[in-house]
Amino acid sequence: MLRTVAAVLISYCLSVALVLATDPLLTRIFPADYATGRVPSNPALATSTAFFIVTSILCASLCALIASASASRAVVWFFLVGEVMGIVATIPNWSKGWPHWYWLAWLLSWPLSCWIGYRLAPRRQRAVRA
Repeated sequence: MLRTVAAVLISYCLSVALVLATDPLLTRIFPADYATGRVPSNPALATSTAFFIVTSILCASLCALIASASASRAVVWFFLVGEVMGIVATIPNWSKGWPHWYWLAWLLSWPLSCWIGYRLAPRRQRAVRA
C-alpha cells in the first residue's frame, strides 16, 4: 500500500515538474507567444499539449514500474489524482480567454496517456513457487 502511494505521488510530482520544465523550451520555440498576460497561439498550445502527452505517458509508465505488484491500481490512482487536479485547474481558467480546446485536450488526453504508459511499462516476472 505504501509503495503504491509513493509511486503515485512521485510520478505525479514528476509529471508536474516535467510539464513546467518544458516552458523554457516552448519559450525558445515560440518566443513571441509566451509574453506575460498574453494567451499563446494555437500552434504553441498544440506543442505544449504534445509535450504534456509525452510526459504523461512516461510518468504513468514510471508509476507502474515503481508500484510493481499493484501496477494497475497505482496507475488508476495516478489517473484519478491527475484528472481531479486537471479539473481543479480548468474551472478557474475556463473564462480567462484561453481556447477551450486546450483545457479539454489535456483532460481528455490524460486517461489515454495513463493507459498507454501502463501498457508500455516493463512487467516484472514473478517467481513461481514449487
